[in-house]
Amino acid sequence: MAPFKVIAADPPWRFGDSLPGKTRGAARQYPCMDWRDIARFPLPPLADDCALFMWRVSSMQREALAVIDAWGFEFKTEIVWQKLTLRGKAHFGMGRITRATHETCFVAVRGRPKVRSRSVRDSFSAAIGKHSEKPESFYTDIVQRLYDGPSVELFARRKRAGWTCLGNEVAK
Repeated sequence: MAPFKVIAADPPWRFGDSLPGKTRGAARQYPCMDWRDIARFPLPPLADDCALFMWRVSSMQREALAVIDAWGFEFKTEIVWQKLTLRGKAHFGMGRITRATHETCFVAVRGRPKVRSRSVRDSFSAAIGKHSEKPESFYTDIVQRLYDGPSVELFARRKRAGWTCLGNEVAK
């Protein structure tokens, strides 16, 4: 396996989201992990010059930065996904203080990966899908426009053309 130049990760963060109902909250959707276990997660072979795109939950910003450090990356910027309903209206999500209408992806690097395009914006709008599913446009219009692969997705939930997808739900 050649070393990967791009890594996308949507870790299964364990946080206090025990909500009423049979399907609400991450822990009812898939097995979650403590951030310390995520920090120790074995990474596949990575190129010396590599970019990381890591989704985080709002209440765990410090922990996400600690994972970035543990994985040997340096935080650079973030990308914000403004969630829309299937009808194109602003999504009205869960939240403890404010209702979540967006998700944040940290961008970090190790070495000096070459940026392909300097015209990619740091926010985008797209419709929501299944619980925790990220829009295809994130991969095609952002990640692949910014960096050349080979690319790997950790904690993947499905296969994606042109990517190596690693996760306990990929085979389902």
